[in-house]
Amino acid sequence: MTDASHDMMYAAATSAAKSSRAASGSAGREDYIEAAWRRCRDDYRLNPEAPPAAVHVGGAALRQIREEHALFERLGRVEMHRLLGQISQQVAQSATASRYVLMLTDADGTVLDVFTDAANAERARAANMMPGYMWDEQHAGVNGPGTSLHDRRSRVVHREEHYFTRNSRMTCSAAPIWGANGRLLGAIDATCLDCDDSRAAQVPTIALVSMSARIIEQLHFTNSFRDCMIMRFHERPELVGLPYDSLLAVDSDGLIRAVDNSVPSMLGAAGYNTLVGRSVAEVFDISLDRLLEHAETQPFAIWPIAHGNDRHGYASVWPAKQTRARARAVVSARNALVERAPLRPPAEMRQRKPEPRELVALAGADRAMAHNVWRAERVMNRDINILLLGETGTGKDTFARAIHRASNRHAAPFVAMSCAAIPEQLIESELFGYETGAFTGARPGGMRGKAVAAHGGTLFLDEIGDMPLSIQARLLRLLEEKEIVPLGSSTPTPVDIKVISATHRDLEAMVARGEFRMDLYYRLNGLSLTMPALRQRSDRQDLIETLCAEESEGASISITPAAMQALIEHDWPGNIRELRNTLRTALAFAEAGRIEVHHLPHMIVRTMPAHGPVPPQPLAEEDPERERIVAALERHHWRIAATASSLGISRNTLYRKLHRYGLMNEPH
Repeated sequence: MTDASHDMMYAAATSAAKSSRAASGSAGREDYIEAAWRRCRDDYRLNPEAPPAAVHVGGAALRQIREEHALFERLGRVEMHRLLGQISQQVAQSATASRYVLMLTDADGTVLDVFTDAANAERARAANMMPGYMWDEQHAGVNGPGTSLHDRRSRVVHREEHYFTRNSRMTCSAAPIWGANGRLLGAIDATCLDCDDSRAAQVPTIALVSMSARIIEQLHFTNSFRDCMIMRFHERPELVGLPYDSLLAVDSDGLIRAVDNSVPSMLGAAGYNTLVGRSVAEVFDISLDRLLEHAETQPFAIWPIAHGNDRHGYASVWPAKQTRARARAVVSARNALVERAPLRPPAEMRQRKPEPRELVALAGADRAMAHNVWRAERVMNRDINILLLGETGTGKDTFARAIHRASNRHAAPFVAMSCAAIPEQLIESELFGYETGAFTGARPGGMRGKAVAAHGGTLFLDEIGDMPLSIQARLLRLLEEKEIVPLGSSTPTPVDIKVISATHRDLEAMVARGEFRMDLYYRLNGLSLTMPALRQRSDRQDLIETLCAEESEGASISITPAAMQALIEHDWPGNIRELRNTLRTALAFAEAGRIEVHHLPHMIVRTMPAHGPVPPQPLAEEDPERERIVAALERHHWRIAATASSLGISRNTLYRKLHRYGLMNEPH
């Protein structure tokens, strides 16, 4: 086709689109459609009447793409299922049948997943709305997901506004989905295959799609940074904890690891690059100690906070959930350490991979813990459910596992499920399982839930206070009748399980507020045991030595008297979890086989008496290596990962050098 004939075809199709838009009265939305049409004509050289052959990525290439986006696709699938139900309810209010197809694409426009009703499946397939097909503008012309990905904005493409004539009966409503630190994950799109409504009638649909995009963004963010505290912020207190607020991931050192796409504008920052790597105390008027206190003692509570130039807002913080991957990384760093002096750990802790401690060993020399063990031993082989109470990090999970190992169910499975770590939409299917075809996107062959997986053994429900009210009735039936009904099935499945639950929340207060079922509370609370906070335990020194021996995996490590004093006197708002993390970090720096005061976090050391020992003085300022490290730190705004990469060393090595040169507490 010549350029002249191509331009004539473009002009004719453009005229049709203009007529359609003029009829809908949506002149304010014409600019991005016009710009997209120009791209298709001038940049991609597409013919509106003769689209090129559809591009499909399949086989191993598609599997690799979906594996790379596994978390994004999993969360997107759950939200698409919910969104399709919302749209179907919206359509049900009219006399027409639902003709919607939902697509989830990656940032390149490759379709990852598709949701639709059975009646529309064949039409969706014929329109190339299937996993692996490319829906970016270059391959599919002006369309919802493609144009939304290009513009990085929510977009509606209505009927003849589509570039290719074959799509002129469709109306697409699409929104981009953002990951952390400005990374574009993909887009979610709701397409009406045969749309008779006006463009203005698409407002409710694009609103639902945009909200779903935001929900996926927040779920992806919180699941990607489970080793960090998640700080949620908004200028209005009633919007904190809802999809409208902004999210920041803050690590245990108080550094901002990541921000979501809404943070820069909410805080008036130039971009995420100006926030990532900075101390949270530099951005907000709050100290790390105070933030940790909120995370461990008042999670999810909303409190006022200042930022910037006397600007104010409201925030809450979710405590970190350590990932196994991070723990393995710390273990790998520790394995490289040499020349360690002896510590006197118990003999059973000297093996390379220490076995979990027995129930009686968890009591230590603390009277409260000994009483907990005594009571647990009396009921662990009876049909009595156990409820573990106490602050976050006090070892409720460890205690539950020890009960299971000591009970007559020890040969059967111990299955743990955190009600706070799983998105609300997934909890029911995770706990009770589902049958084939229970819902769109259900795994072929179905899935047995956690309850069935624990048959004959113990089911541990952590953070039971976060169990949604809508599921609590089903859990009560499980406890009372010892049977479950998987989603999509009408046949009960008997299960023989011991249920141990745990929470740091006040369940009695939740019952009074109507947030937790009273009958379920009394069914779970056959025996309640309160785990004492670490600051309340009388055997802190023994516990520190025991945990240090466990974390060193049998290697000989000593703790200086001054360091031990600092560890004993710290109030440990994060309890045993915080102590373990502190010891892991200290072990990574204890190259001489001895943990000293300057190996401990600043928040612990600064509470020591003024006459206490001081860390070794840094080496001479003129040391060339020190100067090179300082220059690299300044160049990368004190971002550890970037600095280590530029120097060609690991982050652990860089941290050791920072300690050696006294740079850990430098102002920056």
